[in-house]
Amino acid sequence: MASISIDQQIMERIRELDEAQKQRVLEFVTHTARQPSTYSARELLSLPPAERQRLVAAAFEAAADEDFETFEAYS
Repeated sequence: MASISIDQQIMERIRELDEAQKQRVLEFVTHTARQPSTYSARELLSLPPAERQRLVAAAFEAAADEDFETFEAYS
């Protein structure tokens, strides 16, 4: 018995969805595939607030162990 590939399983499930559900799947896949490692201010502001907070929290967590030099611009 041949196993069904993940692509085939996904396609079978998608065929069962109504148009609104298919649109949500498309939006999810598009968003997931294009997630850049950096965002412009405009891109960040276009994201839903919860997603923005998640990305900012992840950035702070990733930077927690970094050593930053602070300085005053007008000194």
